Amino acid sequence: MSEFHVISRTDVAKVILNSAPDRPGIGAQIFGALWSYDINVELVSSAPTPQGKADITLVVGRDHLNPAILKLKKMKEELDAKDLTVDQDIAIITVSHPNLSRTPGIAAKIFSLLSQAAVNVEAISSSTTSIACVIREKEGQKAVETLQKGLGD
Repeated sequence: MSEFHVISRTDVAKVILNSAPDRPGIGAQIFGALWSYDINVELVSSAPTPQGKADITLVVGRDHLNPAILKLKKMKEELDAKDLTVDQDIAIITVSHPNLSRTPGIAAKIFSLLSQAAVNVEAISSSTTSIACVIREKEGQKAVETLQKGLGD
């Protein structure tokens, strides 16, 4: 498993748009508004509810946090979302591998290793080549070391 790469980013912040409407076009509105301010969203995770709402978690660079908050506060009002929460004490841990999606059990292994290290995962995003986890910033180094050792990096 030596082709696994584990990296950590701590210069990021998490912003959650709570109870936004869950309907077509919401993502286009949110990301279009942020794009108009040149704000790059580094990770997105959405959790729909049975009530037709969704909590949309966005991770942005801390250098773009203030303009993101201003734009998302405006979006909160326009969308009649419940709340906007901000958390700057996070890190993104990313495990990447060219054949990640063809490696059976890799997600179980990653989350088992993090669990054994008592690292809580607050949000997850994945692609065919990577799994990114939002965790507490103070647990970043421990998470990286645990994953590197456990995945043989």
